Amino acid sequence: MILTFLLLLLFSNGLSNRPDTSILYSRIGILIIFYSFISTYTTLYITYLEKGIGLYGGLFNITAVTQVFQMFILIISGIILLMTSFYPRKKYIGDSTTMIDILFKKVKQYINIINKASEQFTIIEYALIIIFVISGATLLLASGDLGSIYLCIELQSFSLYIISSMHRNSESSTGSALTYFLLGGLASCFILLGIGLIYANSGLTNLDGIYSIISDSDRYIDYST
Repeated sequence: MILTFLLLLLFSNGLSNRPDTSILYSRIGILIIFYSFISTYTTLYITYLEKGIGLYGGLFNITAVTQVFQMFILIISGIILLMTSFYPRKKYIGDSTTMIDILFKKVKQYINIINKASEQFTIIEYALIIIFVISGATLLLASGDLGSIYLCIELQSFSLYIISSMHRNSESSTGSALTYFLLGGLASCFILLGIGLIYANSGLTNLDGIYSIISDSDRYIDYST
């Protein structure tokens, strides 16, 4: 369900060029997360979920444990979007701020809605990036193959690179995003190297197949030789 909503939100962001609709897309993202949470919760009552359900030839394995962790990720992501999808408010203190006026409660205070200057309030793709991170994290939990694990990690990492560099006017944000990107590229090389070595020694990328070979040590020695 979350992938379907992701495609619809992607097309909607591609057809819109108004930055003032970013709050609307953030609230739509909250609704997407809510419906995805309800869908994930209803799947816990499936009988065959206790033993696990394999999807796409073993690329993904759905169990009750993965569904519970997916619900946890959806809750955290919903809270993050909820904190950034409404207008911020700021309290201003009036002209008279002496100690005597404060003691006699004559300080003029009022609430004023300030203009949204943060980057998440001016970029309409902010909610879309969060949904991409959620998709990569939820698919990573259910991955049962080394190839799908790598793709899910990259899907999540690319979105986090963009979020790290969202504050374009900040030097620390740009520097941290560049550092994160370089470290992520180096980590991806090591992941691909490890997957290549495992595939060269076992001839498999499926985690269940690799476990079945390694669990039987005598068979693994004969197979590797």
